[in-house]
Amino acid sequence: MATAAILDPDIIREVLECSICMETFNQDQLRPKLLQCGHTVCRQCLEKLLASTINGVRCPFCSKVSRMSNISQLADNLTVLKIIDSASSSATMCLMCKVCRNRLPKQYCQVCRLVLCDACKAEGHEQQGHPVLAIHAAAEQRRRDVGEKLSALRQMMQDIQKKKSALDGVFRKLRLKYKSVQQDYAKAELGLQDELTKSRTAFSSSLSEIEKLNNQVLEEQTYLLNLAEVQLVSRCDYLTMKIKQADLALLEEAIDEEELDLKCNLPVLLKLQEPELVQAEHLEPLGVGQVRTNQVTVNTEEDYQEQAESSFSLYRDVDMVAEKACSLTASPSFKPKLVEPGASGSQQCQFIKKMGSKGNLPGMFNLPVSLCVTMQGEVLVADRGNYRIQIFNRKGFQKEIRRSPSSIDNFVLSFLGADLPNLIPLSIAINNQGLIGVTDNYDNSVKVYTPDGHCVACHKNQLIKPWGIAAMPSGQFVVTDVEGGKLWSLAVDRSVGVVNYSRLCSAVRPKFVTCDSSGTVYFTQGLGLNIENRHNEHQLEGGFSIGSVGTDGQLGKQLSHFFSENEDFRCIAGMCVDSRGDLLVADSGRKEILHFPKEGSFSVLIQEGLTCPVGLAITPKGQLLVLDCWDHCVKVYDYHPRRQSCTD
Repeated sequence: MATAAILDPDIIREVLECSICMETFNQDQLRPKLLQCGHTVCRQCLEKLLASTINGVRCPFCSKVSRMSNISQLADNLTVLKIIDSASSSATMCLMCKVCRNRLPKQYCQVCRLVLCDACKAEGHEQQGHPVLAIHAAAEQRRRDVGEKLSALRQMMQDIQKKKSALDGVFRKLRLKYKSVQQDYAKAELGLQDELTKSRTAFSSSLSEIEKLNNQVLEEQTYLLNLAEVQLVSRCDYLTMKIKQADLALLEEAIDEEELDLKCNLPVLLKLQEPELVQAEHLEPLGVGQVRTNQVTVNTEEDYQEQAESSFSLYRDVDMVAEKACSLTASPSFKPKLVEPGASGSQQCQFIKKMGSKGNLPGMFNLPVSLCVTMQGEVLVADRGNYRIQIFNRKGFQKEIRRSPSSIDNFVLSFLGADLPNLIPLSIAINNQGLIGVTDNYDNSVKVYTPDGHCVACHKNQLIKPWGIAAMPSGQFVVTDVEGGKLWSLAVDRSVGVVNYSRLCSAVRPKFVTCDSSGTVYFTQGLGLNIENRHNEHQLEGGFSIGSVGTDGQLGKQLSHFFSENEDFRCIAGMCVDSRGDLLVADSGRKEILHFPKEGSFSVLIQEGLTCPVGLAITPKGQLLVLDCWDHCVKVYDYHPRRQSCTD
């Protein structure tokens, strides 16, 4: 069957049919004869050709003359005869007429569904009125029918794929609906808790009022009883003295016979108010709500992809509101003070949520010291206590970066059996090329990583104690050397490493640094101490003034220690610049976030809720991220520069 599948019927027909009479060769009268030119004709046609000539036969295909006087002088085509002899085999029988099994088929009966030769067609099938077509025409018609069925099946497959996509959209929509209902329940529960709190307050107030009234009555009666008691004691003392007198004296002196009438002053009936709890009658147990189902008919013929997208954006806003409520209620120790927008002397950002907690698992922190945000909204955090850099996207934790130990580190680890840290990040920044710059306290170097965690550069030259790092609009990194007293500019290539470095300016113990969109670099100076440094961590030592320098190395404006008449810096531990060019400062000593507009003056953005702010960053969506070192988390605030007003 495998051989029959690869045989072309047209080629077989050319081999087994005489090209003159178009009859199938056989062993008798139609025996295949091979001319001297190589062409094959049947014996019957060859006799007709020989009858019209004398000494040979001219080939009707190539006109070459085969010299002979008798047909027996020509050899048989043994190949064709061998094929005819094997006509009983399955490989050849499948190509023959299904009725006579001797001739090649040329016709197809549509009723009997058989391939027929011309003789069998005329004998039986046409006489019975069966429609008979040529094999090629019947095959083309069959191909058209099969093609139509194939097209119908493909269309059904497309319909099934569309319905599967629609069902996926329905699944997503229902999951979002489940979440929305849970959030509505949580909101209703919070509202009910508020009502219960108000009811408890009113109940306690009423009970206190009743207690106050009763105490007044009881205190008044107690006072009257005390007076009566004093009178009785005085009378008893007088009579006791009389009893102790001599007989003559007792008889000579007249005794006051007046009796004290104290019963009229003693309380008999007290009008008090006795409290009694009258419980609210509930026919059913108290509950926030119940789940009710509504019959919904879903048409899977429609495309639910766009509906699911719009539903997701709707419920995403609900998620944000729920996260705000949950964060405010779940963290009793963190209660930001929110003032009215028009309040003078203070500016507040609305607290949204808190990310992370203390630990060493992914998404947890241990004394984080720096953070930055990419243009895509990814957040990078320098987790110093866990010796790593964590990267987060909108779905949560994505990956972490740890420096692979060198050979000498491996030797120390194996020889001493100690778990020595191999990456102690102090500050972190990312440039417009996607390269991550890190100042490493482990070996006092500046390292540059790709987002995949591959280290492409390690720079130590002329650096004593590199600390702060920031990315400039040109793609270069600015590094502060706190002990060397200089600011350095580094140009890094992904494939080469550090290609150029130059001194930007000199300063007094520059530590933390940031850069605005124009290339102006802001850096802290001096040594500001956090007097509440419970962990004695050097990274919590900040600056007490802020300087600036341009791309040309010229120093700009400065913010001194006393930036106003009654305000001063205590320990600057982080800075960032918003989209308007205003400077935001994290003061870990004041535990506040300060806002310095580029026009001048200042304001306080966040006054409460922070324990030790050490890093600031602003997301593309206008959210302010504050890294709280001692709380081991990132706190997210709603920040819109256009809404802020400066305080003179």
